[in-house]
Amino acid sequence: MPIQIDIAIEDQNWNKLALDLEHLCARAVQSADQKAEGELSIAFVDDRAIQKLNAQYRGQNKPTNVLSFPMKGPMMGDIVLARETILAETAQQNKSLADHVTHLIVHGFLHLLGFDHQDDEQAAEMESLEKKALAQLGIDNPYQINEPSMIKRK
Repeated sequence: MPIQIDIAIEDQNWNKLALDLEHLCARAVQSADQKAEGELSIAFVDDRAIQKLNAQYRGQNKPTNVLSFPMKGPMMGDIVLARETILAETAQQNKSLADHVTHLIVHGFLHLLGFDHQDDEQAAEMESLEKKALAQLGIDNPYQINEPSMIKRK
């Protein structure tokens, strides 16, 4: 049985972007792990909402692009994406919005599967999995030569 994805658009400004969020979510999750089963939710929020979550759960009072909240059982967890931060990164990195959102969903989903980037070895493994998943979708390596690794070690 495929993964069930519940999508919550909590910041209605996401609807103004020319993205098929359901399609992006399904493709990203499928590319990251074709054997996983369960349910997950993906919330599309603004910077203010993700900043509150980042402060509450990570002790960092600033917005970030994506957060993941793994759970045990059939509910795999939640992924939260922040519109303003993602739009700014897309412009800075000269990437398509759809490709960047897809990358961040893959990244968040890998966290739900238990992958992390606490150290260089974990970060390298996670980056490799992300690149492989994105290549299946025809999306270029998000970690280009001129760009430092987006995965920050914790």
